[in-house]
Amino acid sequence: MILALCYLRARETGSDMADDAADPKGNPIGTELVYEDDSVRVWRIELAPGEVAGWHTHYLDYTTVVVEGDLVERPNADGSVDRIEVKPGAIMRWNQGTLRHALRNIGTKTFRNVIVEVKGRRTGA
Repeated sequence: MILALCYLRARETGSDMADDAADPKGNPIGTELVYEDDSVRVWRIELAPGEVAGWHTHYLDYTTVVVEGDLVERPNADGSVDRIEVKPGAIMRWNQGTLRHALRNIGTKTFRNVIVEVKGRRTGA
């Protein structure tokens, strides 16, 4: 359902994400890129307790949906660290977090989420 909603919201602008940092291979947003077409990129993050997803920058508008987990820590580029209680089904939009950050599972459960990036809609990063 989330993927379908993102398809409906996607706009074709013809813009090219030529920046090396925006390349999914050089700037992985999740631990696995599971789908990509002209409109969206869909990522999965899976982190066992103690695991870290490396530093990345969100250049595209995105929505994330928590699948599983309880507590994560988000070190941000400005040096701050957010401690976030997560609940399955929770949704977060790109403007509710920092654009450059890492993610660490500091909870007792595996953290899993899905991120849908909308191509052609930049965050301003």
